[in-house]
Amino acid sequence: MVLGGKRAEASNIAWCVTTLVLLLVSGGVVFSWLEREAELQHYQRNQFFYKQMRELYELKACKQDWMQGMEFCKKQEEFHSLLKQFFERNGNEMEDRKMWTFGGSVFFVITLVTTLGYGNFHPRTPEGQLFTVLFGLVGLPVMCYVLSHFGRLIVEVWMPLPHSLDAQQVKEYKQRRIVVLCSVLLGFIFLGGALFQYLETWSFMESCYFSAMTLMSIGFGDYLPSTWTSRIAASVFILAGLGVASSFIALLQVHVQIRGEAFAKHLSTMYNTVTSGCGAPDDEISPRDTTPGMAAAG
Repeated sequence: MVLGGKRAEASNIAWCVTTLVLLLVSGGVVFSWLEREAELQHYQRNQFFYKQMRELYELKACKQDWMQGMEFCKKQEEFHSLLKQFFERNGNEMEDRKMWTFGGSVFFVITLVTTLGYGNFHPRTPEGQLFTVLFGLVGLPVMCYVLSHFGRLIVEVWMPLPHSLDAQQVKEYKQRRIVVLCSVLLGFIFLGGALFQYLETWSFMESCYFSAMTLMSIGFGDYLPSTWTSRIAASVFILAGLGVASSFIALLQVHVQIRGEAFAKHLSTMYNTVTSGCGAPDDEISPRDTTPGMAAAG
């Protein structure tokens, strides 16, 4: 039995890894084929508009050596830099960020099938948008199974389930498992904080914020990995941590539901107890309790 269980577990792991690799490779190839050319054209358009705006105010004489030290020319160079920052901050980058190369497309696939959706990383072509819908319908259930399996493996390594437990022991084990999951989740957040602080220009608080929003599959898009190394680290971080976070949220949801039902039942019992002590309704008053004065009044 034990040997058969180990073989089944190894088979599940192999299936998960193979499916995950096929999912990422196929998505990376197709998305880079559909979106890379549009991305390069997007950079070219932004460069053209930036140059057009510069020509509206730029003084050509400032390019000469004898005028570069003048105050006006210095201010002009500062404005060039501010204008470029404005362009890039509003999604109009002029330098090739290689978002839709094969590696960037693989990162997009991970954010797609894990429902992260950072927002500022999305397909621009109609073909890419259509393929995103179709790929999401296929990839979402597959990734959900893979993440749940990975999350269960990580939790079982930290807290394996003992055999021959009675009902009370199983209940206590599940409560302890919530504590363990919460501890592992916090560990992932702090680990991500230290990791992305090193890889990016973010502070530790900003890195922890990015890690928490990622593990809770929110992904506002205000922070996004910008380098190859950071994207690879983020991909591993997502695959390793999102399963734990999903398991914690699902288990916590069950306990909140159970506690909520018990609390609602307790409130209902209290309400029935209070209302039962308020006396009988008027139509249940006995005729013997009616006084002569009341009878006369009637």
